Amino acid sequence: MKLKRALAAALLLCLSAAPSLAPAQTIASKVEEQGSADYVEISALKARERNGFLAIEMELTNTDRTPQRVFWRVKWLDDGGFQVWDDEPWKPVLIQGSARQNLRADAPTPKARDFRVQFNAEQN
Repeated sequence: MKLKRALAAALLLCLSAAPSLAPAQTIASKVEEQGSADYVEISALKARERNGFLAIEMELTNTDRTPQRVFWRVKWLDDGGFQVWDDEPWKPVLIQGSARQNLRADAPTPKARDFRVQFNAEQN
């Protein structure tokens, strides 16, 4: 029970440190899956403002023992949910079997106040 309370407190602290990911929002609310990714998931997602620009960091986890290739990009949005930048090209990344990989993206404009990560896996 103490461990559950400690984990809940740590999660709340992490969410309060990232103003764009308010406690009511989840990783799933920030991800747009383009197909199904059976073996790769976004296991952590953080956002913060740095020098007036939104920056995000995410961790991908490969739950399979074989390498998986995934593709991702970020859709940058304003406070009203409107896209403020052209679509980015898809970025490929190879995640080794049973491994985790950290990825980072910085908003191309200070108008970006929110985001959605678009995500797809090559093999399922």
